[in-house]
Amino acid sequence: MTAGLGHTPAKSTSPPTLRLKFVDKLFADKGFVFDPYEDAEARVRAAVDATAPKAAGEAAALGSGGATVPHRGNGETPLPHRDNQVSPPSGSSTVKRWSLLSRIQRLCRPTEEGTRGPAVVGCGMPGHDAASVNIHLRTAAETGEIRAGVSGIYRCGSPWLCPVCATRKAHDRAERVQAAANATFQRGGRAALVVLTASHSLDMSLAEIKGLVQGASSAARKGRAWTKAVQDYGILGVVVGQEVTYSVTNGWHYHQHLSVMVDGLDGENAEFYEFPDAYERAEAAGAWIARAYAEQVRARGGKVSDRHGWHVRVARDAADASDYTAKGSMAWEVAGGHKAETKAKTSLTPWDIAIAAADGDTGMFGRWREYMETMPGTRSCVVSAALAKKLDIPPLADDAEGGEQALHDADEVVGRVEAPMWRVWMRHGLAATFLSRVEFGGEEGFDAAVDATEQDAAPLEAEYQRLRAERSFARQVERREADRADRDTAFAKAFAIDRLRRLADRHGSRDRIARVIAEAAAVFPEARPLEPVELYKAVA
Repeated sequence: MTAGLGHTPAKSTSPPTLRLKFVDKLFADKGFVFDPYEDAEARVRAAVDATAPKAAGEAAALGSGGATVPHRGNGETPLPHRDNQVSPPSGSSTVKRWSLLSRIQRLCRPTEEGTRGPAVVGCGMPGHDAASVNIHLRTAAETGEIRAGVSGIYRCGSPWLCPVCATRKAHDRAERVQAAANATFQRGGRAALVVLTASHSLDMSLAEIKGLVQGASSAARKGRAWTKAVQDYGILGVVVGQEVTYSVTNGWHYHQHLSVMVDGLDGENAEFYEFPDAYERAEAAGAWIARAYAEQVRARGGKVSDRHGWHVRVARDAADASDYTAKGSMAWEVAGGHKAETKAKTSLTPWDIAIAAADGDTGMFGRWREYMETMPGTRSCVVSAALAKKLDIPPLADDAEGGEQALHDADEVVGRVEAPMWRVWMRHGLAATFLSRVEFGGEEGFDAAVDATEQDAAPLEAEYQRLRAERSFARQVERREADRADRDTAFAKAFAIDRLRRLADRHGSRDRIARVIAEAAAVFPEARPLEPVELYKAVA
């Protein structure tokens, strides 16, 4: 094999006889089917696990002796991991995101053939016309952790469904809010930080609680009263962040983080401000929005606590305003790490829900599908054109979701994997396994990582292709049977019409049609049953 280029498939013998062994209730529960090849995947993964090398042997094969890239910062040893296990592959936060991505892609695959799932299903696949994908290793400056990366692939850009794209989206959102906050503070202004929520329960859907909070929040910032508040407090604009968690006792918890930008004394309408001090005006503006919001919630039939339904404080500085608003935009922190726990011990992030669903929890699978249908397309931390103009900053990128190809990055490339090979690894959830091995072995262990991952992929892909051929053959048989049934039905209808016309001068038309239908069914047993109305129209 050419060093650093994973293009030669590892030699492998025919896969061993595979016994039906469900190693994960995700695949065993027939009420929880979302992957047409789940039975084969369970059988093959069981066989692979049974023949996988011991951790010590694999670690020796992937040792970093002489590697130009050192061990990972966390110092863990890579194990022979499978994405259908509860524990993700050992490795950096990047590896864990790729591991979660493979699980989420299985959760999001369409259940009906011929339909398309969300864009996250194709995230990480080789880019258009890409011959290979580049593998990178970089050291995180803040932690010293060595992280693997991939370029030359398709990025779905979903901040709500994709753990790989969510971190970059969180950074984008933080930068937008930071730019607006910096400009506000530079002109002597301040920012009020407001969180808005409403009472919720297990019987409320995510769409219902989201619609209530969003609708009330938007309505509170419209009309004459809002226009007057803008003038009294010197409000420049509001940036809204979104966050969703799920409580096993109280259901969906959707809430908003508002950063209310208030002008300084050098604003053009400063003489009309109710308070000269920007801090006081920011605090008053936040409280005004919270009260107006509570009124709107109650007007819509919802409930909100004056004590717990909202909270207001003034940001210490621009960074505080940015962190408060943008960090709530996703459960994955801006720094790239998953939240270990939420404020309430019984509260789950969307990623927690996805992990539980992938581990076979049918209730959490239902919650994930609900989340998947509700949150994508929701815009968060958008700095409006009007606010950007007031702050005299360039128009900032919109929060719209959209896929893009991550171009090849020539820097720090430790090796390349051919596109067909990478597709196979993505199909069977082995990308995270491979990246973990690369993080451990470095550049010198790259070829060994490729070989080991190819050995894992070989039986999986063989069974996948066998099942695919079986399904293709079954569809062909179904089409032939359907064609035969359509042909016999046409013949039966022609036969019945001819018999009716021959008997047209006889009495008892209703009984006559029933007899003719019975005769046609006896002559053409493969035809579908004829309806009297078909024959009435034909001989009328």
